[in-house]
Amino acid sequence: MTKKSTTDFKEKKKINSELKRIDKEYLYTEIRSLLNLEKGLFLTIKNLLLKPGKTVREYIFENREKFVKPIIFLIFVSLIFSFIINSLDINFSFFNIDKIEGFRGRLRSKEIGDWTQKNLGYSQLIMGVFISFWIKLFYKKSNYNHYEILILLSFILGEAFIIFGTFLALAVIFNSPLIGVIGSFIYFIYIIWGIGQFFGENKIKNYLKSLLAYSLGNVTYLFVLVLIAFILKQI
Repeated sequence: MTKKSTTDFKEKKKINSELKRIDKEYLYTEIRSLLNLEKGLFLTIKNLLLKPGKTVREYIFENREKFVKPIIFLIFVSLIFSFIINSLDINFSFFNIDKIEGFRGRLRSKEIGDWTQKNLGYSQLIMGVFISFWIKLFYKKSNYNHYEILILLSFILGEAFIIFGTFLALAVIFNSPLIGVIGSFIYFIYIIWGIGQFFGENKIKNYLKSLLAYSLGNVTYLFVLVLIAFILKQI
C-alpha cells in the first residue's frame, strides 16, 4: 500500500468513526431537526394563532431560525390533519369536486377528487398559487413577490388546518356537528384575518381585499380542477 493510499485510508477511517450509528435515536434526532421541534414547531403554532400576519413578516424580514420552514409546516400539518380525519372516521371532503352531483359521470372527477383528498398538503400548495395571483393583483402596491406570498399562505393555511382539525376532533368527541360547523367558520375567518394582517392590520380594506383574493383563488382553483377533469374525460 502506497503512502498516499495509507493516508486516504486513515482519513476515511477517522471520518467513519465520527459518524453515529443509524438507530432509533438517530432517526428521532433527524426528524426533530427537520421539524425544528426544539424551538420552532410549538412557537410557530402559538405565534401564528395569536398574530399570524406579524409572525410571517417576522419570518420574512427578521428571523427565520426560530420558526418551522413554511412549506414543511404546511405539509406536516396536512398529514396530521389527514391522520385525525382517518383515525376518527370523519366523513369529510376538502375541495373534492367528485362530491358535486352535477359533475359525476360527465367528468373524470373521481380521480381528481381522490388525489386532492389524499394529498391535502400538495393540493393546498397548488391552491395557494391561485390565491397568490389574486393577492398580488389586489395588493399590487405592496413590494412582496409571489414567493413571499406563498410563504404567507403556507403558514396561514397550515395553521388553519390545525384550528379546523381541532374543532373536527371535538365535534366527534362530543358528538356535536355544530362544533364542526363553528370550526369551518373559524377556519375561513382565520385565513382572511391572517392575510389581511400581513398587509397591515390597521386598515379594514386589507381584510376586504383578503376576502376577495381568497374567495377568487378558491373559485379559480376549482375551475382548473374541473377543466382538468373535463380534459381527462375527452382523452
